[in-house]
Amino acid sequence: MYLSAEQLSDLIGCEPKSFACMRRWLKKNGWPFVQSINGFPKVAISYHHARMNGQLKSENESEFEPDFGALGS
Repeated sequence: MYLSAEQLSDLIGCEPKSFACMRRWLKKNGWPFVQSINGFPKVAISYHHARMNGQLKSENESEFEPDFGALGS
């Protein structure tokens, strides 16, 4: 099952028919989606719930931080 256009527009803050806006936001924020033939970005409901509950991180987020101490003074 996938989020509806209304659910996505509520999450993203754009119009329900603004598929390009939705795709840009999803890509920028690391949300995986598949694009339907009409351009609608389909996001799995299970992924949405996991992200909103903090169970998953963005695909853009790294699990590692650089060792700034290695730079020296």
